Amino acid sequence: MHRARLLLFLMAVPLCGVAAGPPVILISVDTLRADHLSAYGYRKISTPGLDGYAQHGTVYANADAQVPLTLPSHTSMMTSTYPFANGIQENAQKVPAGATTLAGVLRANGYKTGAFIGSVFLEQEMGLDQGFDFYDSPFHYTAFSPLSGSVFFGGAVNGPNAGKDRRDAPLVTRAALQWLRQNNGQPVFAFIHLYDMHKPYRLGGYDGELAYVDQVLGSFRQTLGSMGLWEKSIVILTSDHGESLGEHDEYSHGYFAYEATLHVPLVIHWPAGINRPERVEMPVGLIDLAPTLLDVLKIAKPTSFAGTSFLQELSRVVFGETVHAQDSFGWAPVRTLRQGVWKYVESPKPELYNLAQDPGELHNTIAAQTKLATGMRNQLHQLLATNKPVATAPAVQQNRVLLNSLGYLSTGPAGTVRSGSGADLKDRLPEFRMYEDAVFALAQGRTRQAVAQLEQLLARDPGNTLARRDLGSTYLDLKQYAKARLHLEKAAHAAPADYPAQYLFGLALKNLGFSKEALTQFGVACRLAPEAQQCRRQLEELRSPR
Repeated sequence: MHRARLLLFLMAVPLCGVAAGPPVILISVDTLRADHLSAYGYRKISTPGLDGYAQHGTVYANADAQVPLTLPSHTSMMTSTYPFANGIQENAQKVPAGATTLAGVLRANGYKTGAFIGSVFLEQEMGLDQGFDFYDSPFHYTAFSPLSGSVFFGGAVNGPNAGKDRRDAPLVTRAALQWLRQNNGQPVFAFIHLYDMHKPYRLGGYDGELAYVDQVLGSFRQTLGSMGLWEKSIVILTSDHGESLGEHDEYSHGYFAYEATLHVPLVIHWPAGINRPERVEMPVGLIDLAPTLLDVLKIAKPTSFAGTSFLQELSRVVFGETVHAQDSFGWAPVRTLRQGVWKYVESPKPELYNLAQDPGELHNTIAAQTKLATGMRNQLHQLLATNKPVATAPAVQQNRVLLNSLGYLSTGPAGTVRSGSGADLKDRLPEFRMYEDAVFALAQGRTRQAVAQLEQLLARDPGNTLARRDLGSTYLDLKQYAKARLHLEKAAHAAPADYPAQYLFGLALKNLGFSKEALTQFGVACRLAPEAQQCRRQLEELRSPR
């Protein structure tokens, strides 16, 4: 029935050549849970601004992200490729040049393309600007850490957004509206990314931020109407991932792959005068969004796109994953497969849930459904085998050659040596809590407490690379350079593509008087972040001592 209605839509919108293509506006509200919108049944607050995007549109009730992290999820959405295949599985990785993106395809078909970014994790340096004529991102960080998914200035602070990780939603939407006005009357693709709902919250918690974003996007929709764009545009409202608010003892996102962080809103407003389904219950993935838009616009899907249009089939499998705890701590990855009401979770202790009966994923039924679980596991492995990883970029290969020449090893997409315990994340929650508590203590200036917590954590989990790097960094701050070197050397060996680990190890060597070794080490770090001024200054100082 839904497909029939959508086919009626396709017949009702005559796309007479490229120039007749309707405007396409894609809005991604970072960290927005679907089940906190009124349109999805939430009752604690109302969200009229966001719900308004369903006017003359379709609400997809069961849309999932492919990974609960900002850059990897948007990369999967924009390139219609799986994170394990495109190699972007952490926030601080760079999308390789030459990627085929939705923006690039639309530009090749006559569209003007513009992006308006609210977070440093999608800044131009990350590579998702490919295909955009105009990419408005005022963040310019120079050093990146796939190990922790963090970004660093590494140099001088300049500009009003220097040192910030976000800009407020009204600034983003204002820039987008200005560009839309300048290009009104032309086929346009505008991508708008808002980051206000991401921690740390500034407006009374998660729902306070939601109410703020609801107001901003409600006003944005009204302005589209006054400009004459709303009625004739395809407008998509979605998110890159959700946010765990205590489910399964997770209080953010990226650790587990439960629906609290994978389930996202997806609402598509269609141009006026068409027949459309008001609600679609079938599970869909964000990887399928770009093929759906191209299908609607009657533009051929690139061969690199792994997703399939929502119009093509009524039943599909939806993949999800997170490898962040593996890259950071050496613990096991989590991969999921959803089909119909069932969701299989692959980990050392696998899980199977009936989401219709158990939406909170509280009752693991795998012992009673072994045949179903085995079949879904086989489907998952087939999906992984079918979508091969892309070749490593030449720059990455050069870094690996350099690091290997120094006796380091480099494996895995984040450049970490995955030699940890491979423990199930459910069993490592106490250690994860210890790490989070230590990071919080550092942020509050309780340095010695953080040291004690990190030492305790490493005693229980010696292969925890991120905790070891952070402990070494803390010892540097305390001017305990011998202890800093002990931990940072191990971290640098375990994470050879991680700029902070390499740079901090160089600082430890320098402060211990090992100038020659420090010079070599800073050379490694500077190759990982060529624009990091702090690293270049260290090299110059050691090369030209006073």
